Amino acid sequence: MSYQALARKYRPETFAQVVGQAHVTGTLRAAMRKDKLSHAYLFSGPRGCGKTTVARLLAKAINCLDNREGDPCGECETCLAIARGNYLDVLEIDAASNTGVDNIRELRDMAQYSPSEGSSRVFIIDEVHMLSKGAFNALLKILEEPPPRVFFFFATTEPNKIPRTILSRCQRFDFRLLSRDELGGRLTEIAEAEGVTVEATGLRLLVSLAEGSMRDGQSLLDQVIAGSDGIIDEAAVVAAFGLVRSELFIELNEAIVAKDAARALRLVDDLASSGQSLDAFARGVVTNFRNLMLLKIDPELAPMVDLPEDQIESLGKQATHFQEQDLLALIERSSRHFEVIHRSTQPRIHLEASLVEYCRFESRVLLADLARRLETLGPGTGGGGLAGGGLARDAKPAAPRGPSRTASAQPAGKGPARGASARPARQSPAPDMTAADAAVPGWTDLIDLLMKQNPRLGSCLMNGLPSLEEGGKRLRVSFAEDKKFQVTSIAAECETIEDQINNLWGRRLRVELVMGEKGQVDSVKEEIRQEVAPTHREELDKACEKDKSLGDLVDLMGGQPLPDSERERWDPADK
Repeated sequence: MSYQALARKYRPETFAQVVGQAHVTGTLRAAMRKDKLSHAYLFSGPRGCGKTTVARLLAKAINCLDNREGDPCGECETCLAIARGNYLDVLEIDAASNTGVDNIRELRDMAQYSPSEGSSRVFIIDEVHMLSKGAFNALLKILEEPPPRVFFFFATTEPNKIPRTILSRCQRFDFRLLSRDELGGRLTEIAEAEGVTVEATGLRLLVSLAEGSMRDGQSLLDQVIAGSDGIIDEAAVVAAFGLVRSELFIELNEAIVAKDAARALRLVDDLASSGQSLDAFARGVVTNFRNLMLLKIDPELAPMVDLPEDQIESLGKQATHFQEQDLLALIERSSRHFEVIHRSTQPRIHLEASLVEYCRFESRVLLADLARRLETLGPGTGGGGLAGGGLARDAKPAAPRGPSRTASAQPAGKGPARGASARPARQSPAPDMTAADAAVPGWTDLIDLLMKQNPRLGSCLMNGLPSLEEGGKRLRVSFAEDKKFQVTSIAAECETIEDQINNLWGRRLRVELVMGEKGQVDSVKEEIRQEVAPTHREELDKACEKDKSLGDLVDLMGGQPLPDSERERWDPADK
């Protein structure tokens, strides 16, 4: 007994039956009605979204004996022969197994002959991006001068691999993945036609697994139907594909909130004991943190969470225990962990380590934001604010901070007396002036301006030591002998420097670059570098010097600058 797969059994017979690609089918039907078809079409898009199906439908419409307003009838002898794949004037070629130039030359020779049965000859080339360079060159000639009544329909998932000379000779249509409603509606129709009941929980999982692909969705449904007793619910889908129950992620979140690593590890043991995929669980953890983030940002985003309503409600309550920055960090970490687990020969160990890390995760607070909040709390409010710029009254002071300002926890009983400062008194910040500014006032400002507008010029000029000559009418910049390369590279740009001096200082000086007398001493150069291009650590140090409350807070909490990858997310302009 032969069985026909659902993906083949329910293949669309007309353009109207194609789901989710109205922007393609509508244009093609209009072109058919007006007899304005192009000789070459490129259908691109993800797998299983209808590219080859639409190509066959268009081949039917071209040769149909009873064309109905651009739609093939699906009933005439020609349509039935094309559907069976034995119509001589419609030839399908798989470019993945026919990549050579000889295959395309043979096709080119066939195109020269008149149609044998229908009105037109159609060549459908699937995965056309797999053709070799020589094959594309052989194809190019016939696309430039196609014989009358010959059409080429190309399908591909990777249009970026097709030469631009080919692309320029095709009309291109980009197919899209189907929405959950579109895919769910079609799968429900097929299930009803097969006499199977699909419950909402089972349909949700099938749609999620299909990831917008109609063919994948039909294949998944086919597999579940084969192993079910006529009712497809969540349990049937989970059993058919060895999925991880979504309730486990709710339990994982509870363990993370409670910082109960043992509970999280027992989850892994249960998964392993029942033979479920640890890889699938690790992937689901990423989606779980993403769902929490959506509900944390706005509960109205619940429709974007592909879970039952009761679980969405539970997730919404759990989301209140996380900060947005925490969830962003957890998404990033879990994504990295999944990649490691997916490739690892010991996935359980890596999964266990990742769950322990989530349970030990410390909430991230921006010190600047915390300082602003504490400053709004006056003495006696009970908010633990900073009184008079000192440490919080009941806070344990941190260890003294050295020149590098790397904060570390002070062992119990080793710190200063309660209420005393945890480090030597901070001096009042001196005006921003370097040794070079003492010789030429405003030199650091000039370097800073050049670093912003012309970094190459500013970084080279920074190596010189400035001095004013001729009563302040000439700026002489002296370089050491080992800085010859820097001087040579900017020697022709003295006029640019003079223009910037004029703009910044309000007077024009003649700039002279000299070699071999003296150069920028390292200590002065480092002062200028710290002023015009400080590191994140130096920026924090300077902020703490200017804001005593913030400095005390950094000491107390051992604060460190965020890494660049996370710093990009925290733009002060967004606050």
